[in-house]
Amino acid sequence: MTYKDHIQRLLKYLFWGMLIALVLLLFISWVLSIYVDGVQGLLTPRGIRWMCSNIIPNFAEVHIAKILVGLMAMSVLRDSGILRAFRSHLSLKQQRALQITGVSVLVVLSFFSLLLVLPDAVLLSAFGSIEHSAFSKGFYGLLACLAIFIGNVYGYTSGRFTTMRDFIQAHVSIFAAMPNYFVMLFLASQLMGCLRFTGILPLLGDDGTVFFMLKGLLYNGSLLLYILLVL
Repeated sequence: MTYKDHIQRLLKYLFWGMLIALVLLLFISWVLSIYVDGVQGLLTPRGIRWMCSNIIPNFAEVHIAKILVGLMAMSVLRDSGILRAFRSHLSLKQQRALQITGVSVLVVLSFFSLLLVLPDAVLLSAFGSIEHSAFSKGFYGLLACLAIFIGNVYGYTSGRFTTMRDFIQAHVSIFAAMPNYFVMLFLASQLMGCLRFTGILPLLGDDGTVFFMLKGLLYNGSLLLYILLVL
């Protein structure tokens, strides 16, 4: 059994675990709301109204834009072949493509470095610091765009991307390989929203740490597993 088989099995367990946890939460919160002050029952009239009106708001709390841009970057890097360039023997064309890509990245990084160190640097804050600056606020997006740039340059110079269709397909191909992740993400968002509504964790003494860790596990942990599965 390969490591990908183990990942698929783990993802299957994670999906069913979330589904079972959500069903149990419906009944547990209802029972606790009868006997414990401060607990909101999901099967009470208020809870039913909340669930019906917060399906989209629960999902909207997921940083879906960041996830999509990150996956787009991973998709281009994967399809360009640069992720495998350091694990196999390279042809002369691939070696040249790697050199061109490296020089291009140095040029881009040098340009952004100037925007950070020159007098009145436009990417710094009004106080001249990186904290609360345009650079720090947009760091994730800039990093994703850099990855997309790297993938496109290498893909074109190595000959893997030759037509506009190749470029476009390279940005979205990974989505076809992991549609189940978005189903899991939707389910996880409903579970976390319902768990927060019930108020069960604060009554157990949680100061938000458990909720934060569980949220990270369901959102980011499952994403990491799917990325390992498709790369």
